[in-house]
Amino acid sequence: MFTKEDKEDPVLSHTRESKSETTTLVGNDKDEAIKFLRDTKTSLLDDEEQSKKYPKKLLRKIDWRIMTVLCGSYFLQFLDKNLLNYAGVMGIKKNLKGDEFANLGTIFYASYIFAEPLADYFLQVLPTGKFLAFCIVSWGIVVAAHSACHTYASLMIVRTLLGIFESSLSPGLIVISSMWYSKSENLQRTGIWVSMAGLSVIIGGFLSFGFQHVTTDFQSWQIFFLVMGLITVAFGIFTYFILPNNPTSANFLNDDEKIIVLEHIRSNQTGTESKTFKIKQIKELLFHDKHTWPLFFLTIISMMSTGALGTWSVTIIASFGFTSKIAALVQTPVGAAMILGSMLQSYICSYYGKRTLVFIGMCIPAIVAYIILLTTKNRVANLIAIYMAMFSTSVIGLFYSWNSANTAGHTKKLARNGLTMIAFSIGSLIGPQLFRDYEKPDYRSAKITLLVTSIMCIPLAILVGLISKWENNRKDQKDPVELSSNYEFEDLTDIENPNFRYAL
Repeated sequence: MFTKEDKEDPVLSHTRESKSETTTLVGNDKDEAIKFLRDTKTSLLDDEEQSKKYPKKLLRKIDWRIMTVLCGSYFLQFLDKNLLNYAGVMGIKKNLKGDEFANLGTIFYASYIFAEPLADYFLQVLPTGKFLAFCIVSWGIVVAAHSACHTYASLMIVRTLLGIFESSLSPGLIVISSMWYSKSENLQRTGIWVSMAGLSVIIGGFLSFGFQHVTTDFQSWQIFFLVMGLITVAFGIFTYFILPNNPTSANFLNDDEKIIVLEHIRSNQTGTESKTFKIKQIKELLFHDKHTWPLFFLTIISMMSTGALGTWSVTIIASFGFTSKIAALVQTPVGAAMILGSMLQSYICSYYGKRTLVFIGMCIPAIVAYIILLTTKNRVANLIAIYMAMFSTSVIGLFYSWNSANTAGHTKKLARNGLTMIAFSIGSLIGPQLFRDYEKPDYRSAKITLLVTSIMCIPLAILVGLISKWENNRKDQKDPVELSSNYEFEDLTDIENPNFRYAL
C-alpha cells in the first residue's frame, strides 16, 4: 500500500500506465495530504485491492471519533434553530403580533445567507475542526440568550446571530465527511448524520411536552432555550478537543493509519483539504460548471417545504384540534418520518446509485401529502399527510451527497456547499412567509404553493441527472491524458480532472 523513502525530496511513485511514473512535490497550494506525504517521506502505491475498504478496527476508530461529532453537531443545530417551532405553542407568541412570528423564522435564514460566503472562506483558511467548535460554542451562547428576550426586537437580534453562527456547520460537515470516507461509505454516513434532524424532532417534541409542565417565574419556552443553549456550549467544547482538522492532523491515528486513510479515499478523486483559496475554482463553479444553477434552483424550490414545516408544523398540527401539549407530542412521528427518509435514500443510493431517480421518488409523498391537506378535514388523514411531507424534506441529504460525489477542488467544494446552503436558506426563508396570519387556521394558499413546488422539483432533478450523463459521455469520448502520480491529491477540480466521473 505504501513505502517509506529515505530521500530528502520524496518522489511519489504510481503504477497506472496512463500517468507519468514520478512527480516532485513542490508548491504550497497542494492538498494537505501531499504535504503530509512529503514530510513523512512516504510513497503511495496504487493498490486497488487494499484501498477498497478500511480494516474494521480502523473504521470503528474513525466512526467513533468523526461520526460522534457529525451526528451530535447536526442534531443540536437542527434542534436549536427549530426551538422556535416549539416555542410557538409554549407562549412566545404572547409578546408578538401579526406576522412577527413568521419574521423570526425568516430572519434566521436571511442572516444565514449573508454569513455563508464568509463562513466558507473561514472554513478554508482556518483550522476546520477548531473553527467549527468555535461556531458551535457561539451559537450555544446565542440560544441561551433567547431566554432573556422579551421583545420582538431582541428576538430578531438573537435569531440573526444564530443564523450567522450556524451557517458554517453544514458545509463543514459535508467536507469533513468526504475527507474520511469513500463515496459509498459517505452516502451511508451522510444519511446517518442527516437523520439526526429527525431524531431532534422526536427529542424536541418530548422535551417541549416536558418543559410545558415546568412551573417557575420563567416561562417554559425560556427555560427550554436556556437548557439547550448550555448543552450546545458543552458539546462545542467537546468538539474542540475531539475533532481533527483533517486526516493528516488526527492525533488519534499513527502515521501508518493516516496513510491507509489517504489510500482509501484517493478513489474519490476529491482530496482532503487545501488551505490555499483559489478564485479560479470559484469562477469555474459559477460560470463553467453546468450543474451549478440547476442544482441551485432545485435546492431553493425543494427546501421551501423544509422552511415552512420547520417553523409551522406544530402550529398546523394544533389547528387540527389538538391542545398545545398534545400537538408537541404528535409532532414526534415527524422525526421518525425524517429518519426513515434519510436512511432509506442514502442506503438505496449507496448500493444502487441513481440519485436522480431516488430524488424523484422522494418528491411523490410530498405531492400526495399536500393534496390530502387541501382536500380533506379528517384529522387523522391530515396528520399522516404532515408526516409524509416531512418524509420528503430529507432530500437535503441527497444534495449533500451530490456535492461530495460530484465536486473536486477544495475551494470549489466549499463554495458548492456554501451555494447549496444559500439556496437552502432562500427556500427556508420563503417557506415561513407562505403562511399569512389572515389565512389561519387553513393556510390554503401556502399548501397550494408547496404542492406546486413539489411537482416542479421533478423536471429539475431530471435535468441535473442528464447533465451528469452528458458530461461523463463527453469525457469518455476524449483521448486519454497523462497525469502526474497521486494526482488525486493535486487539488484538481472535477472539470480539470479528465478521470473524474459524475454520479448520476
